Amino acid sequence: MLQTTAYVPDIDGPRAREILDAYESLCVITGRMRQAAQNADWDSLITLEQECASIFSRLTCIEDSAPRSEAYQRRKSELICRVLDNDAQIRDRTNTRLAEMWRVVDGRSNVRKLETAYRADNR
Repeated sequence: MLQTTAYVPDIDGPRAREILDAYESLCVITGRMRQAAQNADWDSLITLEQECASIFSRLTCIEDSAPRSEAYQRRKSELICRVLDNDAQIRDRTNTRLAEMWRVVDGRSNVRKLETAYRADNR
């Protein structure tokens, strides 16, 4: 688990706190998404992904390139690393599930091909 850095928002202004709040929200949502993926709760994962997209959209609107303190940069970096870690775990689980689903679909396709071939032979 990442160690968090104390952050004093007064140094960087209210916009900095708003930006970090958005990153913290992303951490919470992606953590919940990771848990949903681990539990194979795909409906919840989809719902949470929509929430995540909304937060990310808001973040892209408020993010700026203003210079900020080292403490702000360190905290922002920690939050981004947590989001990326959650994302990697979500992708790992969803890619595994997707591969399972493709095997089922491919198996059904092969069964249909065999059925079609045997029907053609029996005519």
